[in-house]
Amino acid sequence: MKTVLTFLASCIVAITATAQAIADIEVSYTASVPNFRTGKADKTNQFILLANSVESKFYSPATEYIDSLQSTPEGEAKYKEMSRSAYLGGKMNQMPRRDGQYYVVKSSTSGYMTCYDVNGLEKYRVEELLPQWEWQITDSTKSILGYECILATTDFHGREWNAWFSPDIPLANGPWKLGGLPGLILEANESNGLYNFTATGLQHSSRQITPVYSAGDYEKIDRKDLLAAKRKFIDNPVSQMNAQLSGLGISISASANEISHKSREEVDFIETDY
Repeated sequence: MKTVLTFLASCIVAITATAQAIADIEVSYTASVPNFRTGKADKTNQFILLANSVESKFYSPATEYIDSLQSTPEGEAKYKEMSRSAYLGGKMNQMPRRDGQYYVVKSSTSGYMTCYDVNGLEKYRVEELLPQWEWQITDSTKSILGYECILATTDFHGREWNAWFSPDIPLANGPWKLGGLPGLILEANESNGLYNFTATGLQHSSRQITPVYSAGDYEKIDRKDLLAAKRKFIDNPVSQMNAQLSGLGISISASANEISHKSREEVDFIETDY
């Protein structure tokens, strides 16, 4: 693994000069997220960070696979046939399913990061300037994946974050929207323990950092407006889904025993400043 990072350091200058969207490193992360029904952080998603010194994409490979299928008529037909076969065969565990729903694309060249997300059936994108981070670097250290990491803390969009970064990996990046430290963030958690990112693997990569499939289908929206809309959907999913389906002449009925969601005071999104 140390060899990977030696190669990484030697490639930084070349990658910056060519500015090609070719990854220099690939990092796998497990994201722990809260269950909005129970309020416990008992759900996990699998993400990948593809990054070089100027560009990166954080995404779920399972979600990207489905989005790639649904981006073409042939792929959409394949997706429907896979779903149909699994359903008729009683193999629900083989149904193609999305994992984490969002993508985060960062570019120091443009100075922006773009988050692609969904709210029910609707797709949105949020464009933000790359954050001006104010990290407090501490003296605490620990080993992650064989690399000595240093603890840093910051406040970001309503939550307090603890992040462990490795100066031996010279990329100022990390999972989700996190970054801006003198080394790659391998682990991060917010103070309430509801959201956590942990690196589970790291390797050199020469994969292309491809655009998000069907990116043009995502409507631009303000970040706080999207969060408010998503919360409204979670708090009253049936009425919100019916509103989205109204143009198709379709409606769904609320179940008499529908499980209520936890209040905002108990559990909320990864960003709470909306």
